[in-house]
Amino acid sequence: MSQVHQVMQHCRKTFTALSFDDITLRDQYSTVGPESVSVATHVTKTIKLKTPIMSAAMDTVTEAGLALALAKAGGIGIIHRNLSAAEQAQQVDWVRKQVHHRGMVSKPVTFLVTDTVSTIETAVQIYGYSFTSFPIVDKDGKLCGLISRDQMDFVRAGENPMLCTVMNKTPMSISEHSTLDDAENLMYTHNVKKLPIVDSSNTLKGMYVWKDLFEDRSMYSLDKEGHFLVGAAVGVLTPQEKERVDMLVKVGCKVIVIDCSHGACDAALDMLRYIKTTDCQAIVGNVASAEACSKLVRGGILPDAIKVGIGPGSICTTRQVTGHGVPQVTAVHEVWTVANSLNIPIIVDGGIRCSGDMVKAFAVGANAVMLGSMLAAATESPGDVIQGKYKKIRGMGSREAMSEREGSRKRYFKDMGSALLTQKQSQKLTPEGVVGMVEHRGSVRSIVDEICGGIKAGLAHSGACNILEFQKKVEMWIQTPAGVIEGRPHSINQ
Repeated sequence: MSQVHQVMQHCRKTFTALSFDDITLRDQYSTVGPESVSVATHVTKTIKLKTPIMSAAMDTVTEAGLALALAKAGGIGIIHRNLSAAEQAQQVDWVRKQVHHRGMVSKPVTFLVTDTVSTIETAVQIYGYSFTSFPIVDKDGKLCGLISRDQMDFVRAGENPMLCTVMNKTPMSISEHSTLDDAENLMYTHNVKKLPIVDSSNTLKGMYVWKDLFEDRSMYSLDKEGHFLVGAAVGVLTPQEKERVDMLVKVGCKVIVIDCSHGACDAALDMLRYIKTTDCQAIVGNVASAEACSKLVRGGILPDAIKVGIGPGSICTTRQVTGHGVPQVTAVHEVWTVANSLNIPIIVDGGIRCSGDMVKAFAVGANAVMLGSMLAAATESPGDVIQGKYKKIRGMGSREAMSEREGSRKRYFKDMGSALLTQKQSQKLTPEGVVGMVEHRGSVRSIVDEICGGIKAGLAHSGACNILEFQKKVEMWIQTPAGVIEGRPHSINQ
């Protein structure tokens, strides 16, 4: 047993629970520099990320925009369930289709020749398409033309013509049997950035996109089909949530997170069993003890990852309201004692304030972290920047969130019917979260780069080249409150 686990076992025997500030890691002789450290990790049994970061399934954190940005930075976003099943599935579908294997769009967005310019403009506004060129087809799916921003710009004010009158009626196309090299040569020779793919009867089969052919994807989180990885949250098993899962599976979602405040329950297990009948990876949570984890893995139907955290989030009041919850360092190690032998990855959900906390989480057995407030501060999170400096964050158990959204209430097992509550109904709720503001920190990519830089430095301090090696080498101390103060900026005027 490693030194870390000896310390944690001693704490368990004395009923001592530890959080991040209660421990510090021991520096060791190292020949490893941060630049040579890999932070790649398994977020489920079969899905490996280039960065160990997931975004929390909160309605002020993860919608399509942030999920896309995080996938481009090597992580994965989990679309929250305070959306209708159709809206959530639509967002997952949109994120997945923002990149395509080797530049080929297998299912391009199309419009009919009888559609009008306003049809495209409305669709762009509703779905947030970042691209501006669309194949135009007839009712049988045969390619009739291509329309781009160039044609749209020349539509006179006050007019709304059918697309067949303004589209490029003779777009260059390529056979479905052609190779990627054929497409690249044709696009380069003729200065064409969009190249529809057709079969022998001119039926549209896909489209090559020039910028996707050469985009740097070294950090992208992609699935086996070449699409961006994105996950979604669901509740415990009900007919409505079963339908939600079905819709997510249909649009190609690869990771489904069972998102409830107390994951060690029969209802969560029922949903786990259902998700495991699909080809999706199932993450279940939240739990915070070895006993709770043991219940989740009984019966042979194993989750693909376990999410740990009862009440540690910056906007969560569950521990104050219920008196239950375990400080995260102890919670992670507790779950590790069960999950490790089954090779089930552990995701730390809540309590993370900085990259140092993440390194400490890895030290006691975590594989990845789920971030809420740190990513709520990103430009791409839902909502505008307020006063040029702040972004809103609210707990899914806050009175505001539960009053507005049925998904929030069900996460905390408060089923009160209709989506929007009256004021009297709202006052009957017992909140387990608060609403607040976080300081805007810039793009997801800049936040992730800063975090990963800290993690790499942390692993290098223990002479480790990756997270698994770090977990074998790391040693830790339990520190006093004076040590916590000493380890932060102090004795200066700020």
